[in-house]
Amino acid sequence: MTRNRLREAINELAHVTFSKKESGEKPRKKRGWGASKKRIHKREIKVVKTYFPPLPMSRKRALQLGESLSFIGYQVTKLHPAIIADLAMAEMDYTPESYSALSLLSGLWQGFMTAFSVGFILYYVGQTAMLWLAVVLGIVVTGFMFIRSMVYPAFMVRKRVLEIEKNFLYALRHMLIQVKGGTPLFNSMVSISEAGYGEISDEFSRVVKEINSGRSITTALEEMGLRNPSIYLRRMVWQIVNSLRTGSDTAKTLEVILDQFTAEQRILLQKFAKELGPWAMMYMMVTVVFPTLGITLFMIISSLSTFQMSEGMLMGFVVFSIVVQYFFIQFLKT
Repeated sequence: MTRNRLREAINELAHVTFSKKESGEKPRKKRGWGASKKRIHKREIKVVKTYFPPLPMSRKRALQLGESLSFIGYQVTKLHPAIIADLAMAEMDYTPESYSALSLLSGLWQGFMTAFSVGFILYYVGQTAMLWLAVVLGIVVTGFMFIRSMVYPAFMVRKRVLEIEKNFLYALRHMLIQVKGGTPLFNSMVSISEAGYGEISDEFSRVVKEINSGRSITTALEEMGLRNPSIYLRRMVWQIVNSLRTGSDTAKTLEVILDQFTAEQRILLQKFAKELGPWAMMYMMVTVVFPTLGITLFMIISSLSTFQMSEGMLMGFVVFSIVVQYFFIQFLKT
């Protein structure tokens, strides 16, 4: 598939929801804040609402406003063209232009409210000479919230990739065992959709539903590969499609993909283990050695001089150690 074809498919996916709305078809709920449940193929999966940039109006009116200001969003989108693919792969039901316009409006609104609140407080306490600080804070908040909204789809894409690759190895082995045992490919996909592999099961549930509605298995798998952000799942799907079109053995194709993925994961694990050594040493130094030596040093100094170590300083060492450990654990999770 050429790069132009891929770009056209991503753009089509990015606008698919609005085309459904215009035709009267009810759009499918997407991901973001909040959650509800929907039963597909006798299995409950999470279907969550799309992230909505904070604005002082209802979501319906904000979407209408975003569409009317799409000419502004078009100029913003040209500054960040990756938003097109990010919105499509994050399955957020916005056009790039309307989402960019809403992000800009949200940033301006929150910046204005910040400047107004800070300015009112400064005026109330009589610090009128510091009103410039309210303007600066408003500009900073505007930029921060605008950037946050624009990078949120990329964050959702990354989250989907992690969820998919977490269970990819098990789902691939599941399919390989069934295909090797003589189970048809479609039945193995139905089995994976009901096996509880998270995002992978959700994706195969959509494929099974599309095939049952009359689409060919190759077309449904191709579209799954296009809308999917995981390079491993995309590679697996496209190689399966090539096997189906050429008539080659699907089991051998899956076995090759499994061996490649296992080898890559082993290399990543070894790389992570090597990188973890220096970080573990830094963790021991910051959270164990420095606080212990610091407390001991302060106790020696207090015994040889008039300097007294207070309870507040001890609590400061404890709080510092807890905060560093928390951020270190969060860093390792990424």
